[in-house]
Amino acid sequence: MKMTAYEIYVFVLCFIVFSLLTAMFIYLITSITKMELELIQHGHRDEAIKKELNKKRKENRVFLWVNRIVSLLMCVIFVTAFSFAVYIRLAEDRPANGIPSIKVVKSESMSKKHPDNTYLADNDLNDQFQMFDVVVCNHLPAEDELKLYDIVVYKQEDLYVIHRIVGIEEPNENHQGVRHFLLQGDAVKNPDKFPVLYSQMQGIYEGNRIPFVGSFILFLQSPAGWLCVLLVIFSMVITPIVEKKIKEATEKRISAFSDQLQKDAKEEEYEWAEV
Repeated sequence: MKMTAYEIYVFVLCFIVFSLLTAMFIYLITSITKMELELIQHGHRDEAIKKELNKKRKENRVFLWVNRIVSLLMCVIFVTAFSFAVYIRLAEDRPANGIPSIKVVKSESMSKKHPDNTYLADNDLNDQFQMFDVVVCNHLPAEDELKLYDIVVYKQEDLYVIHRIVGIEEPNENHQGVRHFLLQGDAVKNPDKFPVLYSQMQGIYEGNRIPFVGSFILFLQSPAGWLCVLLVIFSMVITPIVEKKIKEATEKRISAFSDQLQKDAKEEEYEWAEV
């Protein structure tokens, strides 16, 4: 995958924004954590700590484990979705040779049947798909095996189009030795502007798709998605560190509680003994 000048510009801009946001978050988190630690160490959080201890004693351990499992599952789903989005982006230019390729539908040209396209009803062609569906494109058959009404993926300049073959023109005096394929979207009235050559085709669609998830995939591929992913990773790294520091300070304060309680108990026993 070769990045365009615009994509490089966007990547650099996102990196700068992420760096600035990270620096700001680190400063805020450091300041807040330092303030919280000071409050704990000086006893200003004693009542809250006691309430939290009582609450934890009453909490159901099953609930705590369920909460942890749900959090882990959400993390796995997020990482899997991002990895899937990256894979689709990297494999976008790869023909479906042996391994099926995956495309995100970015237009509505195959979303419904146009009334003028009577061949759809005549041949019972009901394999339309919607914008933002994820479609699986399989290995392209040999040129002479392609037939009318197959749905193929072809490349026109820098764009990928998924349309139906509505006409095949055999080699003639105008294009010797080369078949011309006429393609058209089911939802549009007119065929594509230029005939398509077999060499432009990347794969064939055979009805396998995942509805609606393409919008989320495109978001994860966008600069905003990159920034979101980086911020999530940053949060996953920094949160355990902050929680560990606060937990250590809290445990020290709880230990101080215990020492003070033991000291008070001994003093009370001493006073009773004197009486």
